[in-house]
Amino acid sequence: MTYPVRHWIVAIGLVILSLASNPTAALADKRVALVIGNSAYQNTVKLPNPRNDASDVANALKGVGFEVIEGYDLDRRGMDDAFRRFAHEAAGADAALFYYGGHGMQYQGANYLMPVDAKLTGVEDIAYEMSRVDDVLSDLQRASGVRIVMLDACRDNPLAQEVLSKAAPTRSLGASRGLARIQQTAGTIIAYSTQPGAVAADGGGRNSPFAAALLGEVDKPNVEIGAMFRRVAAEVYKATDERQLPEVTISLLGDFYFVGNAPPVAPTPQLPTPDPAAPTVPDSQAQAAVDGCDRLAASSLDMDRPSGVPGIERDQIQPKLAIDACRAALAAAPNDRRVQFQLARALDVAGEETEARDLLTRSSAAGSISAMSDLAFMLEKGDGGPKDLPQAMALFDKAAAAGNVVAMRNVGIEYENGTGRSRDAVQAAKWYQKAADTGDPQAMGFLAVLYLQGTGVPKNAGMARQWIDRLLQTEHTQTILRVGYVLLGQTGAVKDFATARSLFQRAAELGNSDGNVMLANMAANGLGGPRDFNKAVGLFEKAAAIGNINAKASLMPFLMYGMGGAKFDPGLAADYGLEALHGGSPVARTFLIDKWQANLTPPTREAVEQRLARAGLLDRKPDGRYGSDTLAALQSYILTK
Repeated sequence: MTYPVRHWIVAIGLVILSLASNPTAALADKRVALVIGNSAYQNTVKLPNPRNDASDVANALKGVGFEVIEGYDLDRRGMDDAFRRFAHEAAGADAALFYYGGHGMQYQGANYLMPVDAKLTGVEDIAYEMSRVDDVLSDLQRASGVRIVMLDACRDNPLAQEVLSKAAPTRSLGASRGLARIQQTAGTIIAYSTQPGAVAADGGGRNSPFAAALLGEVDKPNVEIGAMFRRVAAEVYKATDERQLPEVTISLLGDFYFVGNAPPVAPTPQLPTPDPAAPTVPDSQAQAAVDGCDRLAASSLDMDRPSGVPGIERDQIQPKLAIDACRAALAAAPNDRRVQFQLARALDVAGEETEARDLLTRSSAAGSISAMSDLAFMLEKGDGGPKDLPQAMALFDKAAAAGNVVAMRNVGIEYENGTGRSRDAVQAAKWYQKAADTGDPQAMGFLAVLYLQGTGVPKNAGMARQWIDRLLQTEHTQTILRVGYVLLGQTGAVKDFATARSLFQRAAELGNSDGNVMLANMAANGLGGPRDFNKAVGLFEKAAAIGNINAKASLMPFLMYGMGGAKFDPGLAADYGLEALHGGSPVARTFLIDKWQANLTPPTREAVEQRLARAGLLDRKPDGRYGSDTLAALQSYILTK
């Protein structure tokens, strides 16, 4: 279970849901779909997978009752004709679905899909050469029931990027890679293969990661569409080594199932709270099973946890092992609320949110305080089922009153952000204080920032420093780094470079290489002291030595120019940059793809091309000219294993 963080913390959302509470299931009678896959582009990079993706998705949709209009490698006229046919068929439909695979882009907040014959010489061509997503959204409005849009259209497009990069500043406002988030209406589901503004992978096999995950889920019976897309998102995230994060927005007024309907659910029995003095496990064999579950999934914050069980952090849970062990334990001790809670933890890590929520409901009803807190979070976010803010707040309040640290912190977050409660900074500070007093590192960080800003408490640098000093005694590197970032002054809080440096230093001492990266950035930019490239290079090299890809990417300019004590070595700069790019470093992508004209020296360009040629991705003699074929080769390099 990942808990919400304050607005100043940068976080990645896997799936955004906006569910309207209505228990009525929608099972469509007339289902229509338009499926388009564009691969054979004439004027930009060809894509091997969209045609395969569209063909496979079309067949899958036919298998679950959709009448499908199919289009492959469509030019602009073909796209318009497909939209026209779809508009006619969508009228009055119980479910209307649009799937697109191919090149897409956004410009000035609008999304465009690229026909295979599109020519872009300037931004003025966009409206005439491209197809607007808004047009097919208008067609979808003709449906009387559920409207579904799936856009696997964020693959990188060098031609579009070249056009946008040449646009005048006033014309290019809002232009970026990927797609823009769409303003949707009630009854609509919009699924993006990656987060708006990001770029998705085309995939190294037959299908893109998004299409492959979708094909694995769409025909499973009795899975509500929200749960289905959460599974798709989790699979894509895993398959791309956490580099691609699908996003889904849902504004349905009921449930929708591709196959079947919601299975009947028997009422959950209200289990009595076990007597702590009485054993909940009947024999030694069952106890051994429970011990295995404890070892792999117990929470150190669980009040039911026996004193001899240390607990394990969520990010250290090995889901398959933990699920198997806890299922065996639950079979041996079906009424043990601790086992129910621990199995729910493991299932949640594995993305099985519906079953996790059911188990948390049972464990909570049996009196587990930790289960109440985790269930409240799922109810607040709509994970594993519909949102229920009143019930979430009631459970958080009950768990917080019983001393659950996570619940205390989340009550504070709700007050600060106005989630289900009236925004009240004083109450937020009060609950952060309660959680911080128990030793919770995140609450310490939140409270320190409130004192720095004077929000909910008097502005008091001394009190902030006291909480930061306590935070420095913990090993919660994530919070340590984030508070350090706040103190750089880029989020509105007071600048304090000396304290920021101490926080980054602590993170580095704890073995987190990002601490060294941040210290290096401070030295390179002269934050809190004179600019010191030699120091920056030493710190970047230290982080790079233990595999930090952003550190390797950050070393590129020093190696390209022989600065900061780094030896002039464009070959090593190319090696570091390509390694970091393959690992998903945004710094490397900026250097090698997005802003290569401004960042790469001619010798480094040639060195990059030499390595791409050796890898069989560039079919010409490397000369450093860095054309569109180089950019295409770099995109292929990202996807190599």
